[in-house]
Amino acid sequence: LKRPQRARAAPGPPVVCIFPSTFAMGCNPSSQAASASLGGGGVQMYGVTGSQNCMGPMLLVSTKKIGSIVPTMPGPDGTLKPDFLAMNPFHAIPTMKDGSVVLAESSAILRYLARKYAPELYPEGDAKRRAYIDWAMDNFAGSLYKDCMATIYPCLGYMGPPEDRPAAGKTASDNMTEFANFFLREKFVGGDKLSIADYKIAPFLFCWLHPMVKEQSFVEAPDRVKQYVKDFMAACPASDMLKTAGGFALKEMLDAKYGSTPELLLDVAGEVKIE
Repeated sequence: LKRPQRARAAPGPPVVCIFPSTFAMGCNPSSQAASASLGGGGVQMYGVTGSQNCMGPMLLVSTKKIGSIVPTMPGPDGTLKPDFLAMNPFHAIPTMKDGSVVLAESSAILRYLARKYAPELYPEGDAKRRAYIDWAMDNFAGSLYKDCMATIYPCLGYMGPPEDRPAAGKTASDNMTEFANFFLREKFVGGDKLSIADYKIAPFLFCWLHPMVKEQSFVEAPDRVKQYVKDFMAACPASDMLKTAGGFALKEMLDAKYGSTPELLLDVAGEVKIE
C-alpha cells in the first residue's frame, strides 16, 4: 500500500491521510508485542492490519509460522525512515525481508513465500493451476482493486468518496460478480484448497461484506462471495486477524466508523452467518 503522494509533494485532491496516527498496530504496544509472536521463522513482514494489501502476506506468514510482523505505517515514523528506505526506496507496504532478500508488492511477496515456504499454495509441478492463480491475482489487481478504492477506502477514511457513489457501487458489484463467476467456480481459486490467490483477494472480499460498505457505498456482494469468505475464514488459521487486532483489524476499523456489528452481512440463505 503506497501513500497517495510523497511527503514533500503539494496537497492534492481531498484525500484523507491514508493512515492516521491512531491507525498502525505499531502505535499500540500490546498489539505490537502480540504481532511479534505470530511466527517463529526468519521472515520479517512490514505492514499494518488495516491494509487489505498487507493482510494477504501477513496472513500467510502467520498461518505458516515462518516469521514475524513488524508494524509499519506510511510516513515519517515508518516507511520514510532511512532504514526502511534502504530496503524499499518506494516507501510502500507491504515490504518483506527474508535474510538478504527484500521484496515489496503483495503478489510478488506471496509468490516468493509460496515458492520457498508453502509450495502447496503455488504448486511447482502444476503449470495449469499456477497460470490460473496468476491470472486471478493479476485480474483482481487490474480490475477490482480500483473498485476497492472507490467503495472500501472511503468507508475506512483512506480517501474521499467518488462523485457518484451508487454508480461506483454498482460497478464494484458487477465486477465482483463477474470475477466470482469465473475464478470462484470451485471452492477456492482453481481448486478445493487454498492458493496464494485466495490470500490475495480474501481481505478485499471480506471488507465488501461489511454493512457499512453496502449502506454507504452501495455494494451488493453475491452469495457466491459470501460463501467464499466463510470458507476462507474456516480454512485459514490466521483469518481472525481480519476481525480482531487490538482495534486495528479491518472489521474493527469499519466498526469504529459505522457502529459495532456482531456479524458481517447475512450469508447464503440457510447457512451460518459470518461472525
